[in-house]
Amino acid sequence: MTRAALAAVLGGALGACGAAPPSVASCADNLEAVYVTPDGARWMLLDGGATLEAYPLFPDAGGVSAPAGMVVAPRVLDLHRATPGAPQGQLAGVMRRRYTRGGDACEAHAPAHVVACRGATLELVLADPAAPLAVAPCAYPAAAPSRREVWTRD
Repeated sequence: MTRAALAAVLGGALGACGAAPPSVASCADNLEAVYVTPDGARWMLLDGGATLEAYPLFPDAGGVSAPAGMVVAPRVLDLHRATPGAPQGQLAGVMRRRYTRGGDACEAHAPAHVVACRGATLELVLADPAAPLAVAPCAYPAAAPSRREVWTRD
């Protein structure tokens, strides 16, 4: 490949990386992108069609209250579309977090819903999973209150 051809390919690829993601009209659209929460945290949302997953792009275990000796994993947001091409508001799932102590593990979860998708934003109702009170067997406190957040494409 000549230098000019290589430069053209690299220039096109780099230009595409800086392009803004397309605007969405509904939650049935492809929502894959990096989103920023109101507090500035960044999440990567992967859209697999029927299922979506969001992962934190920041250290997510700090400041979590958990029993002594417990290892706290980052959260993951798992969402599902009711059917392919489901109408807006049909994304629901859970926010999950794994807690471990030695060989014992507990997976805490809290409900999550995407209630609107428009332009460059997602409007979610979610809660953070509560740390277990005990492991083997896992015992959890009352569910944390939910909150409404607007995530904006980065």
